[in-house]
Amino acid sequence: MFRAWGRFIVAHPRTVLLASLACALLAIAGVARLRVDVTFESFLEDDDPVLLTYERFADTFGRDERIVVSAEPGSALGPDGVFERRFLEKLRALHEALEARVPHLEEITSLVNARDIRAEGDTLLVEEFLDPWPGDDAAIARLRARAFDNPLFQGSLISRHGEATAITLELQLYSTAGAGQRAEDELAGFDDESDGEPRATKPAPVLLSGEETAEAVAAIDVILAEFASPEFVLHSAGMPLILQVLAEVMARDMPRFLGLALVSIGVLLLFMFRRVVAALAPLAVVGLTVGATFGLMGWSGTPIQIPTQILPSLLLAACVGDSIHVLAIFYQRRYAGDGEADALVHALGHSGFPVVLTSLTTAVGLSSFMTSDLAPVSAIGVFAPIGVLIALFLTLTLLPAIIVLVPMGEAKSRDAAGQETGSDRVLATLGRFALSRPLPIVLFAGALAAVALVGALRLRLSHDPMTWFPDGTPIKEGTRHIDAVLGGSVSFEVQLERSDEGSARDPEALQRLAALGHDLETTRRDGYRAGQTVSLADLVKEIHRALHEDRDEAYVVPDDPDAVAQEMLLFESAGSDDLEDVVDGDARTLRMSVRMPWRDSVHYRVFFDLAERDSLAALAGLGETTVTGVYAVLVRSIAAVVSSVASSYLYSFGGIGLMMILLLGSVRWGLLAMIPNVFPILLTLGVMGYAGLPLDSFTLMIGAIALGICDDDTIHAWHHIRTLHRQGIPLDTAVAETLATTGRAALFTSILLAAGFIGFTLSSMGNLVNFGLLTTFTIGTALVSEIFLGPALLSIAEKVGALRDRRAGAGESSEPARR
Repeated sequence: MFRAWGRFIVAHPRTVLLASLACALLAIAGVARLRVDVTFESFLEDDDPVLLTYERFADTFGRDERIVVSAEPGSALGPDGVFERRFLEKLRALHEALEARVPHLEEITSLVNARDIRAEGDTLLVEEFLDPWPGDDAAIARLRARAFDNPLFQGSLISRHGEATAITLELQLYSTAGAGQRAEDELAGFDDESDGEPRATKPAPVLLSGEETAEAVAAIDVILAEFASPEFVLHSAGMPLILQVLAEVMARDMPRFLGLALVSIGVLLLFMFRRVVAALAPLAVVGLTVGATFGLMGWSGTPIQIPTQILPSLLLAACVGDSIHVLAIFYQRRYAGDGEADALVHALGHSGFPVVLTSLTTAVGLSSFMTSDLAPVSAIGVFAPIGVLIALFLTLTLLPAIIVLVPMGEAKSRDAAGQETGSDRVLATLGRFALSRPLPIVLFAGALAAVALVGALRLRLSHDPMTWFPDGTPIKEGTRHIDAVLGGSVSFEVQLERSDEGSARDPEALQRLAALGHDLETTRRDGYRAGQTVSLADLVKEIHRALHEDRDEAYVVPDDPDAVAQEMLLFESAGSDDLEDVVDGDARTLRMSVRMPWRDSVHYRVFFDLAERDSLAALAGLGETTVTGVYAVLVRSIAAVVSSVASSYLYSFGGIGLMMILLLGSVRWGLLAMIPNVFPILLTLGVMGYAGLPLDSFTLMIGAIALGICDDDTIHAWHHIRTLHRQGIPLDTAVAETLATTGRAALFTSILLAAGFIGFTLSSMGNLVNFGLLTTFTIGTALVSEIFLGPALLSIAEKVGALRDRRAGAGESSEPARR
């Protein structure tokens, strides 16, 4: 079949070339639709209950992501701390600059405009804290005392000791781009009549885009740089800043990884074939493969996410081998004297079926990620196998057409021509050594495996994007500082949904919510407690105290429902819109924001479980209680990491193992062939455990990736050995011949694979550096395992009779698959 296909390409090269290019370019056109999504919500699938709960919360209250800026007097710190006049003047100037110059800003809060509730007689006044501006030192002293007397200021707007103050910025939930057109569309909808009744068709609002968030963050960075000085020290933190830094690093690193992999693989191909066209042709195949794969992501609406940035390098490394296989056989036949057409037909006839098999096993191995509960990892499980199959298609269409249309010349090296080289002799010698001392090698490997298993048991899970940044990164240092002086830079939410309109004003609900908030602030759960909680209960207590001469004992939720309703009405009449931040418009749903310091989300798992349990108990019988928020989504997604590790490894081992058994035609041979592939993965996990490297959303992929892309050489080698063994050739001769032929291919493809992944070590993100180093280590140990452990296992199995074919004498004429 493949020979016939080769003859067709020889007869119609331009047709095949244009058809394959058209298919690739059609897919590549989808790149224009690609979008980037670095949000932590994107780590979960769209139908994940945790994400759906957060989306319902966001529909009611907006996103809970805020940017926090801390300001401190620094070297100019005096006894009054942030209440020094010069400091307050600079704080006001910064507040006004941010308010005027940051695009897409929904709300800004600082001491300048913080809510200050007081009463004059029966009149409730809601004013801005620094309005009117204090005219003398006595006025500043009164404001300082008032600020420290306000529980909602302490640890939030000002630090406990007054050495720092905070500015919080909240960006708009929805994009303003095209707002005018959407307004026209809404009005136009009333012109559409059916049965005489006008109907409005209101378009769905569009969330604030990544580009708009980047504009806001960039403006904030510029303004903070303008105001920062030794006398006015500024730090910033918050989820939007973290996400923006991740987006910037990803945009900078992806082209770097891709370029380095292309150059490295190109140089290696040039070294092997000694012809520029022979190096460029495989790169054209894998380049189009990467473009087509990302194009299909664009057509399907799948975004580029933080883990999927490894996809280009993965495809380059995993897919270039097919082209090399075809070209190697082509040049072998050219060296033997065949013309280009005959050499191509022979190359496709010889390598077509093995290339299909190895592509299928690679696709099966990578498809194990589809079972992951982490959305970006699952996306790799979908599109990496698709990329492998695209590469297979182009290897069997575009590459042969290029060979026919472009003069390829003859082999210029013994490597390209398939002639024996010094490396072949070395590999054959190593194989004979493994066969002559199988028991010591297997025992040594077993000891290493036992030691690695102990290390693997030390592995810890991690899901902490902050550790991805190197020490000294502004966002990392800012987050640490703000957590230390202001008690936290992130938050989660407790939401209480009640059935009756207005029931959120029920004194019992507010009192129980206040008690829950106090408990979260004062009681440690698994070593952690909240920095501050804010809810409608705190606002009601603030109003009640203001109406009772600011007496401390009046800082409570009144028992009388009418009193609560009256006080909230007075507050609304004073012109404040702060109620919408803590209760919905129908007064059915209450929100309590719980501020926390940033930690590895794994460390918060137990805390969140306990906090959710206690929240449900504290608010039992009042309505539906949920714990949500972006940070809660991040913490909850660690469960997806755990399930992803188990599912991806089991699926990968099971799928590849089954393919090995089917391709080798024997359960015993198939299971034996899996050992040299699983052994390097266990070693890598052991190294991770001893080195203290975490198992996160990146490193969890190493095992399945390595198994998926390294099993090709195992299939070629073991299929060759089994074929010769069935023909009655002694095992030591079969192994030596195999290592002298396919061994060189295994060595070269391992170098190619390593070249594709080692570029990740140049990343500024520690998780990608770890991923690159560990994947390269796994590929290297897989090669060593193939050379030593595989032959040793076969030798022992033969001695105990495990290799004896039940169908004795049933020879096999399959042609050795060389690579």
